[in-house]
Amino acid sequence: MITSLLTGCASQGELINLTHAPSARSKLDLTIPTRPRLPTHCSAELLRPAVFREEPLKVLVYDGSANYTNVPAEMTWHESKIQVEPARYAQETEAAEYEILEDRIEVERARSELYASPARYKTSVREVLVKPEHQSWQSGCLATAAKTCLEKIPATFTQLTTETIQEPAQIRQRNIPAKTITIKRKKLIKAGKGSGDILPARYTVIKRYRVSKPWKIISSLVPARYETLMVQCKRRDEQILTLPVVCPNTLNTEQITQIQKALLQHGQNLKLSGSLDTHTLQALHAFQVEHQLFVGAITLETLRKLGLA
Repeated sequence: MITSLLTGCASQGELINLTHAPSARSKLDLTIPTRPRLPTHCSAELLRPAVFREEPLKVLVYDGSANYTNVPAEMTWHESKIQVEPARYAQETEAAEYEILEDRIEVERARSELYASPARYKTSVREVLVKPEHQSWQSGCLATAAKTCLEKIPATFTQLTTETIQEPAQIRQRNIPAKTITIKRKKLIKAGKGSGDILPARYTVIKRYRVSKPWKIISSLVPARYETLMVQCKRRDEQILTLPVVCPNTLNTEQITQIQKALLQHGQNLKLSGSLDTHTLQALHAFQVEHQLFVGAITLETLRKLGLA
């Protein structure tokens, strides 16, 4: 009857093979630390670090603008003959009388055109925030009531050279004045008398210009250019609180070793030294940061996360 009752307890999975219980307990102690009683009678100012997330940020480095190309009017020309001296006798018995005139002759008509001026750019250096100002915990520092390990980390910036429009491209009208030349010529006032051969009149040749193909403006668009930076965006501000913590001077070697074993089980890199050395504190702080806990001392939430409370 007693045997059957013991068998029933064993089948329910609670305490059991009585025969081999000592060896099972010794094996259990190698992998899972016994939960220590660690009172949190001290207090210290601790930090829950800000949470950042890396995100891409597009930064304008070159303003897009309209671009215009001026194609001027095409001109053609033809020649014109203008008399500058009338015909006369080679041998005059009575000289002809002339009036000297200065004629202004238009060789190119006045006209108006549209023309484009390009955009004017200004080059400057822009500072882009990569990571905001925040507070951090000094590596390997253990907080106590009389000591804080907070340090302020200044904001991080990077510099980019940017080109921004100072004056946009514009289309204006311009008036092109007529072009003229001045020619001196003799105007006959009184014909002369004479004999013999007649000397022919003299002419000068001028070029007259006209528009054969009108001007035009070809427009296009110069696209904006961007650079993509990876920046740290703050998703949660840091918190600073004074919390109950384990008094470090009350910890014995066994208790510290149990904490070190728990840290090892959670993937931290350290040695079982039995003391709160720098490597242990660095591993503790790394664990707290990884799990978004308050950093700087051994708190109740840290013990619970380690499975020690």
